[in-house]
Amino acid sequence: MVGSRILLVHPADGRGRIRDRLEAAGCVVETATTATTAIEQLATDRFDCLVSNLTLPGDDGLALSSAVEQLAPDVLFVLLANETELDGRAEPDVDHVITKNGQASLDQLCSVVQTRQSSVEPAGRKQDISGYEPVDADLAQAIEEAPIGMSLSDPSLSDYPLVYANDAWESVTGYATDEVLGRNPRLLQGPQTDPETVDRLSRAIEDEEPVTVEIRNYKRDGTPFWNELTIAPVYEDDELAHYVGFQIDVTDRREAEALAEERARKLDDQRRALRRVLNRVNGLLSEVSGILVESTDHETLAHRVCDAVATEPGYAAGWIGTVDPAETTLSLTAASGLPTDTACEFPLESLSPAIQRAVKTDDLQWTGGQDTETTLDPSRVGASRLLVVPLCYGERRYGLLGVYGTEADVLDRREQQLFESLGRMIANGLHAVEATRLLTADHVTELDIEIHDELFELCKIAAAVGGKIERRGTTRTDDGCVLYLSTASTVDIDQVDSLAFVSDARIVSETDTDTTLSVQLSAVEPDDTLAELGAVVTEITARADCARLTVEAPPQQDVRSLLDTLRAQYDIIELRARTERDRRERRPEEFAAAVDDRLTDRQQAALRAAQLNGYFEWPRPVDGEVIAETMGITRQTFHQHLRAAEGKLIEAYMDAI
Repeated sequence: MVGSRILLVHPADGRGRIRDRLEAAGCVVETATTATTAIEQLATDRFDCLVSNLTLPGDDGLALSSAVEQLAPDVLFVLLANETELDGRAEPDVDHVITKNGQASLDQLCSVVQTRQSSVEPAGRKQDISGYEPVDADLAQAIEEAPIGMSLSDPSLSDYPLVYANDAWESVTGYATDEVLGRNPRLLQGPQTDPETVDRLSRAIEDEEPVTVEIRNYKRDGTPFWNELTIAPVYEDDELAHYVGFQIDVTDRREAEALAEERARKLDDQRRALRRVLNRVNGLLSEVSGILVESTDHETLAHRVCDAVATEPGYAAGWIGTVDPAETTLSLTAASGLPTDTACEFPLESLSPAIQRAVKTDDLQWTGGQDTETTLDPSRVGASRLLVVPLCYGERRYGLLGVYGTEADVLDRREQQLFESLGRMIANGLHAVEATRLLTADHVTELDIEIHDELFELCKIAAAVGGKIERRGTTRTDDGCVLYLSTASTVDIDQVDSLAFVSDARIVSETDTDTTLSVQLSAVEPDDTLAELGAVVTEITARADCARLTVEAPPQQDVRSLLDTLRAQYDIIELRARTERDRRERRPEEFAAAVDDRLTDRQQAALRAAQLNGYFEWPRPVDGEVIAETMGITRQTFHQHLRAAEGKLIEAYMDAI
């Protein structure tokens, strides 16, 4: 392997051991620390093999391999990596991957490089070239046709003018030979030529020393280019006779290096910016999560969220507001960091277009502060940007969150995506507070609603049954839900099972007076729609042409929006009665709420399914395997959930007494 040239790209830590092993094997090793430096060395020197660590400062070894494939495809590329660094990655597209494991990996590396060298055809034996030496005419022709610019300057003349330039010199500079002979080559210098580089050339000429520089020169038409210029003295009889110059246009390489450096700088800037975003938003997410857990009413939750936003570095202020049903007015329910004279209620048309768009679309919007005359504009709090985040839970909008960023890079695209998640978290917290208030309220609004729509799923089931049905309960599954219905009619279960939206139907129990059946379906019930608005469906009965719902809602619930939500899904919605009543007599539901807080969804579903299927009766009409099948789980899993639920139910009962 003697004489093989290796470029080792590796951080300084641990590099010496690899270099020593390769040099001991007879390799000539050059080193680089970054991918950018390695590319520069590849562009100016020849190597047989490039050995790169996967982890590098800036771009990694895989990015370097892509660049090498374009710049030097014949160079063998060997990638060194720790075993854990390759976990989860696609197979690297390189010649060899060596897992670092001490001395064994160094031996493997030398073997790979030696195998590469042995595959190259060895140089032939030395031959006698007597009689084939080039004559002066041959040398002159070779110089004239050389692919790099070559010139001679005569130091015996004042200002060292050019006395010779070959065709390549003319091609590189654009100057014809008769234009430059007799003139000093400094005619290639221009406004962006580095004076220090010029001084370095001058000192080398005065000291009669060779020198190589890269200098910014200009072609005849004014086009700038990077010139790799080498100047060396030529002597005759120990006297200085000429200065020979070699020049190569390296503009493409310099531009590639600049592009690589700019890319590395941008990547570094992006990493720093992302780190700042994550640190800022993670802190806010953590604080808001705690607020959502601790708060028990809307007002406290909103004020604490606004305080958290305003005190987080990078943000100047925050507010939460609600929009009236007609979408004409925004009312601030909480704010922190705004001027003390800020009003609490604003006509929507007086606010920035970003706020108006957020109301109309329920999508996140932002403004850069250009609307300096509008209310709630960022400039009023010394901020550069306002982000407006809709607080939506399902179809319900709980309001808008306004966040003011103080710096140009705050609230950028990445941060906006995080705030979308934060908005959903806050809306979910507001919904939970509202649901808790409904379960523990002293008073509720009870609504008696009729749905006249033959396409309503319960109406279709009633038609298949051939009579009135009553919903006894519901359990949730991964694929939808299971309804438990009772009817006084004789049931043809095949008629129910044949409905397109029913995946399974069976009779649970039959008596002389009624039949209980289980129907599994994936359709959305009114419960899901109304739950998003903070309401609870307590009873449902249905016939083929009409269904009747009893709904409980908080006293402050906007009944019109609730009915409008149902009207958007069904043909005719009729409010038959509205009653405000005391809810204190319904203590069992409060106990049920306490139990629900302890049960997981699966445990609750198992307990409900067991009760509705008569599992606790004796003799049991069904066994656990049948119930587990309706839930899409194994019998063993069903029993595990059921036992856990029974334990929590007893625990809640004992706590209550």
